[in-house]
Amino acid sequence: MNFKKLSESQIQAFDKEFAYLEDDLGVVYFQDYIQIKLWQPLAKNVEILLFSNYQASDYQTLQMIKEGPIWKILLNKKYQHFYYQFQITHKNNHVTIALDPYAKSMAPFNHFHEKVGKGFIFNWQDEIKKPSPLKAKINSVNEAIIYELQIRDYTSLYPNALQNTKGTFNAALEVGIFDHLNQLNFTHLQLLPIQSTYTVNEFNQSIINQGEGSGFSTNYNWGYDPHNYFSINGIFSSDPLNPKVRIDEFAHFVNQAHQKGIGIILDVVFNHLFNNDILNNILPGYYFRENAKVKPVDQPPLATQRAMTRKLIIDVLKYFVEYFDIDGFRFDLSCFFDKKTHEEISEELRKIKPNIILHGEAWPYSDLEFNSTYIKGYKTNNFEFGYFNDTMRNAITCYENDKSIKGLVFEKSKDQFDKYISSVVGNIKEYHWKDIPHSEHFYDLFNNDTNTNLGYVACHDGLTLWDKIAVHAKNKSLKELLQMYRKSLIMLYTTPGRKLLLAGTELLQSKPCDISGADANKCEKMNIKDYLNLNADKNSVHENSYKTTDYVNGIKWNNLNINGVKEHIYDFVSNLNKFKLQYPHFNLISAEEINQKLSFVKVNYDDGLLIYKVVDNNSEITIMHNFSNNTYTLEEYIQHTTLFSSLIMQDQKANVLEAHESKILIK
Repeated sequence: MNFKKLSESQIQAFDKEFAYLEDDLGVVYFQDYIQIKLWQPLAKNVEILLFSNYQASDYQTLQMIKEGPIWKILLNKKYQHFYYQFQITHKNNHVTIALDPYAKSMAPFNHFHEKVGKGFIFNWQDEIKKPSPLKAKINSVNEAIIYELQIRDYTSLYPNALQNTKGTFNAALEVGIFDHLNQLNFTHLQLLPIQSTYTVNEFNQSIINQGEGSGFSTNYNWGYDPHNYFSINGIFSSDPLNPKVRIDEFAHFVNQAHQKGIGIILDVVFNHLFNNDILNNILPGYYFRENAKVKPVDQPPLATQRAMTRKLIIDVLKYFVEYFDIDGFRFDLSCFFDKKTHEEISEELRKIKPNIILHGEAWPYSDLEFNSTYIKGYKTNNFEFGYFNDTMRNAITCYENDKSIKGLVFEKSKDQFDKYISSVVGNIKEYHWKDIPHSEHFYDLFNNDTNTNLGYVACHDGLTLWDKIAVHAKNKSLKELLQMYRKSLIMLYTTPGRKLLLAGTELLQSKPCDISGADANKCEKMNIKDYLNLNADKNSVHENSYKTTDYVNGIKWNNLNINGVKEHIYDFVSNLNKFKLQYPHFNLISAEEINQKLSFVKVNYDDGLLIYKVVDNNSEITIMHNFSNNTYTLEEYIQHTTLFSSLIMQDQKANVLEAHESKILIK
């Protein structure tokens, strides 16, 4: 059957006839036997290949039995801890070897030596030790403060020797990752994809220093080359050769997070695989929208609207919530999901965990009609699925796709001024603006309420916040640069909605260019001195560091030794997070509540002034932004107290707003 030539109505008829809705695909243990099931309704024959160890060149071939759309085998328990693949004979007699998409763990993998991974047979239902529940610090998704991290980066450049292998879950625990996050008052840790990644050699855990990369073969990856959605990447475990250890150590990692009051959010990549053959080896053409004119990578996107693709996605998500008590998901390029899949994900996961956090990249970039998915500015939602707010990011710092357009931290711009004003109210559609200037563009007013608003100034994609400043600021002292950095953060935190910071933001994280890694041609030249002493190649920083060295991506712990970083950045971030948790003023949700409690006091682009206030629980918080070279004295604020200022200075009067200062006052 050529799915590429079928209409969607014909494929819907196929799904109606052949979809399998039971929850027993893959390996399931029973008292006396092991059952393995594969969905493949059109195959001429399916056999299972059994390997006694991952290195075995010889294997047993056993016949599977067809039951409706399913191929099934019952195995003796002597096959526990064997490895397996499927050998599928298609209607045209073409034979493919396939990885089980429901494999809960895998043999260690190196794509230079093999092309098809092996699943691992073990009693996952009983052997996974579920973490203890999270005692939440927050009452609503709007209060979430998220620390985005690739787990390897946390310890890859840690300055001291460790007992555990650097780059692993255990190493992060050894250096006290959750104590660190608690000191900084974060509520959640968001991990870049931890699932099996096709282009990572799990046999090699070496840290890659400056100059040791090998282009696109560099053995580092953010995780956006997915191989199997259930299996955890062995490179993050203390023993990549043992498929069980990665599961035990991740479960322990989540358990430690929950005991310390930190929720865990997983980044998941359901818009593509590294190689579509991973699923095409099972049922060619079914799992992908082969006719897509817009693609997430260089291959067609997953056909989320099809029954068994949607089932696979939801089964994966439920597995991580039910067995690892995961607290949320970030969806890579969620703009390639159809509406029904979005809605079913939320519905099914909230049956298990009502307060689960969901957000994703809802960009206007998809092969789907924008009204048939959830796209920022085109289609909002009522199930608290957050959209990354690039309107606010761009207004504060710079555009990711056009670096010539700078944000308000760098220069005064009427367009960015108006966009930021729209962001001050959480980009809601129904604010009572009266005569207040603001951006009226539908892309900038995209929320019905702020449960769908995710504020950030930098994430793993693009330049770090420090690197944006290093590229766009010219001839500035370190003190001036730190003040611009602090201003960016104040502008972010004084808007409603959940917040996300890139790991290392608390210590001026930078990604210095390394020409030995991939995509070094995309590095951008800095226009400041090398204050961080990183000796970057070409005096540049990396904006797409997905496959380069640890020198680029690792957390720059030594930055804390630079004069002023601990006091003026680390402590500043900690106190801003504490402020967000302590005061409800910027956790407003409904348009009604925002209209009632948030009001603009002074909006004057020519003077470079923006002043607004939020009144809640008998306290009044005033936010002042000065985007000009002038200093203003505002006598009406002489009785206020300064909570935060972007400036680093000793004597601060609440009623004096210095040039380019942002400040938060309370009365």
